[in-house]
Amino acid sequence: MPLSRKRNVQHKVHIPASARENQYLLAKFKITDSLIEKVAGAIDSNQEHAYLDFYNKLSTLFFNINEEFDIESGQFVANDKLARVRFSPEKLTAQTAQQILFLYNSRYHHNQNAYFDASKQARKVHLVFLANGDEIRHNSAKFHQKVVQAISKFAEQIDLPLAAIRISDHQHLTYDLFAKDKGIQGNQVHKLRSISNRYAADDITLPSNSDELTYAIADMPINRRLRKLVALDHSEGGNYSPLYNYIADAFISAAKKHQLKNGAIIANDLVPIVRRSEDENTIAKGELLMLGYNPKNTDGGYICKWAADQLVDNVQFIFVASEQDKTSHGYGKFLIQIENALQSIAQKLNYVQDKEELTVRFHQHIGFYPNA
Repeated sequence: MPLSRKRNVQHKVHIPASARENQYLLAKFKITDSLIEKVAGAIDSNQEHAYLDFYNKLSTLFFNINEEFDIESGQFVANDKLARVRFSPEKLTAQTAQQILFLYNSRYHHNQNAYFDASKQARKVHLVFLANGDEIRHNSAKFHQKVVQAISKFAEQIDLPLAAIRISDHQHLTYDLFAKDKGIQGNQVHKLRSISNRYAADDITLPSNSDELTYAIADMPINRRLRKLVALDHSEGGNYSPLYNYIADAFISAAKKHQLKNGAIIANDLVPIVRRSEDENTIAKGELLMLGYNPKNTDGGYICKWAADQLVDNVQFIFVASEQDKTSHGYGKFLIQIENALQSIAQKLNYVQDKEELTVRFHQHIGFYPNA
């Protein structure tokens, strides 16, 4: 095989044909007194449902513009909860104190809803645009362009400067690393080009202030077999540190072996939220664990966070790409390194590949302020 072809193969990753695709865009902006005045006029904050008219007018405008641009699934969120989106064979919206989770199948589920408390002024509005169809990744640029046009018209209608709106485009592929062992036939081949490069091929130029973040999260359920990998002493209450240490050692060893230099292992039942940040940090906020990464940092090391007195349902392995992990081809080589590391972890933990899942979710995010 010629050298050029060998190099090309090294940057192509083969994932199971059963992989699920997701794309959603978020537009968020602050609720100010002047915005409330423009949309709903003067209000009496002492009334029981003082903000009902404001939220109703905003959400109605949002849904009408979605209809005009043929966007079938939009969610209006003004309750200061973190919006998250995942694939699910059944449509479900779940809420906790800090999160609102939209579970849906992009092929079959379409809906538009508004979520707010009419008695409270939220800090921000989040407009959530969910992609629909069969080829989400292939059509991602078109959906992005259509959503940005809808956001621009929405901003114009409420006399809000576009530069006041933060837009983020979230895309991920989800699959079981051991799908083939469970009889799943066929695969998809990806180079995993960056969002900006993919969109440029469709003549869509993103703002110069755009920032990208690429990472993967692998979910490993803790079943009875894994619990018995190490001896645990519960004579003075729960103490699962030996188990978590064993898994963490496997994770760090595999990451180093496959040249993965930014990562984390989480086993504390908090939801890890990976975000781009100039200053790298890890902050627990209630049920969330905020993980800040700077892609310019090429050697961030490994973060280990677990609750020794808790037996969690899942341990999560996080791998974050630095700028060095992006090649001229894309992030295919990076995901291959991740898969190889997970294979090493699974071997160390005696994984039963035809019965146990190791779910990989590969994320690509980009965020920007339009016309800023």
